[in-house]
Amino acid sequence: MNKFMNYIFLLLAIAFIFEPLSTTARPEYAVKESRNCPYCHASDGPPQLNEVGIYYGTHNHSLEGYVPSPKTTPTPQPTEAIEIGVHMNTWDVGLRALATILIILAVVLVIRL
Repeated sequence: MNKFMNYIFLLLAIAFIFEPLSTTARPEYAVKESRNCPYCHASDGPPQLNEVGIYYGTHNHSLEGYVPSPKTTPTPQPTEAIEIGVHMNTWDVGLRALATILIILAVVLVIRL
């Protein structure tokens, strides 16, 4: 029974890793325009659209006539002293990294049994 639970845990961890890949987008738009999803969607992911996605949605699902706005990057003026180095007060570990670690631990656990 314990091995069975380990296998269930392992399968759930694998499914958890591949869950973001099974998003419900409209692949026909990506195929039609020969672009990947991040071209029209913001870095927050669907359904948030960036400038291109808003143009695409408001112009009859076409990129014809789209001219990207010029990107300006202002030089930031520091307001306080900037400390350079590694800051260990926060652990910003991505979800995939966490899932990978959990899978490795699950595999080691299954092998040890």
